Amino acid sequence: MSQLLADKVAVVTGGSAGLGLAIACALGIDGARVLIVSRSEERCRKAVARVEEKGGVAAAFPMDVTAPGAPARIVAEAVSRFSGLDVMVNNAAVFYWKKLFELTAEEWNQAVATNLTAPFLLTQEAAKVMIDQGRGGAVINITSIHGSVADANVVAQCATKFGLSGLTAATAEALREFEIRVNAVAPGSIEPNSADRRGSSLKNKVTQADIATLVAFLASDLARSVTGATIEAHGSTRTVIKA
Repeated sequence: MSQLLADKVAVVTGGSAGLGLAIACALGIDGARVLIVSRSEERCRKAVARVEEKGGVAAAFPMDVTAPGAPARIVAEAVSRFSGLDVMVNNAAVFYWKKLFELTAEEWNQAVATNLTAPFLLTQEAAKVMIDQGRGGAVINITSIHGSVADANVVAQCATKFGLSGLTAATAEALREFEIRVNAVAPGSIEPNSADRRGSSLKNKVTQADIATLVAFLASDLARSVTGATIEAHGSTRTVIKA
């Protein structure tokens, strides 16, 4: 293990499966103690076991990030379990493949609550702790190609991910004076079941491991001069994703 993140504490929302689990594993392998947040208690426990299999340290916290008071509870749990917080990864998201007139108000509200409001509130709560600790920190938002490229098939995704890109840039400026870095990773279409496969190319879909590696870099002190950036990892994904 490289131990780039030794002595650091990280939270990964939506961390029990897919990209979130790959991120949790990457942070754990690099030495961070990871709080995995997911709505499913069973999947949380399995994710912790997966991180531990790879030699990392993790704990489960079943929680819906959109529940009232959830952001404060999540951050408090990380501090309680691991005595601090250094890295917040806002990965939890919902995705609706729906055109404008097919999208319901309920789906729209859920997308906004999960993809945009929760990262805002979690960044606020995490930053309060990081400021009190006095050692800086890192927030990494998982955006999307749909955070910069409009697509009529995913109206809510575009609206919230464009918003998350703006939130990344604005909070980076707001927290700069405290040496809290806020960055984003914007994947294109991701190859499923690819948590153990690095090294995609521009001719292929990006892998979960590729994105997780970028997140680990941004969380580490190697990126201590980087803030307000969105790293686009689109791989072979074109400007408009076809069904």
